[in-house]
Amino acid sequence: MPYPLLNKQEIEQLSRYRLKLDAAGETVDYLSIADPEQLPDVLDRLTRRLEAPNACVTASILTKRLAFYAVIHLYAMTVLGKRLRVDLREFKLVDESREELWLPVFDFGNFSIEEPVGSRTKWRAQIVEHVFGETLSPVIRRLKEQTRLKESIMWENTALYVHWIYNQISAIPDLRRLAMDDLHYIFHEAPASAFGASVENPLTAFAGTAELGRSTCCLSYMLKTRNCCNGCPIAPRVQS
Repeated sequence: MPYPLLNKQEIEQLSRYRLKLDAAGETVDYLSIADPEQLPDVLDRLTRRLEAPNACVTASILTKRLAFYAVIHLYAMTVLGKRLRVDLREFKLVDESREELWLPVFDFGNFSIEEPVGSRTKWRAQIVEHVFGETLSPVIRRLKEQTRLKESIMWENTALYVHWIYNQISAIPDLRRLAMDDLHYIFHEAPASAFGASVENPLTAFAGTAELGRSTCCLSYMLKTRNCCNGCPIAPRVQS
């Protein structure tokens, strides 16, 4: 049965961030997103679903949704003290509600739990590498190849939600110090290799996003709803 070693309260906590047991609906398999041969069909399907004007917009929205993979794992790491060991072959995004903006839930299939034994620092590094280097980075590279959307936009999409979840966690008094330490590691100390990069940590450039607002536009305003994000760098021009 999924969720071994997670109690009912922990399951409820993670469900707030879109983790769902046995989700039902139209699915997008992670492997189909990461596969350059299947990705064009995925983008075409999601472009129609979002009623987006082009695949660049779809790619940006997709990375915003996938950022919740990081949210779920980082919450489990910092708040619950648990690592979710997910087999990416079982990871699916599931469209349960058919909401206009496509807000899928996450079905991880059967996964296991690992608590830190010995060095938490090494354990944390392994989680960060899985989330960003092994899972999100390959998708960002594929999306850039397929759509030519800038990687900086997609990494800032991710950074925004990392800031968001740690802002929530740091509001818990007993966890504030740990949350700030984990956040600092992700943005400033984790090596480029943990993100599948060769030169530098791609999140470091967006360490100030939470305070200063976005430096890139995620293109959400081009959707049918024409909503701008909080901190949108071009909002005045779009809304005029």
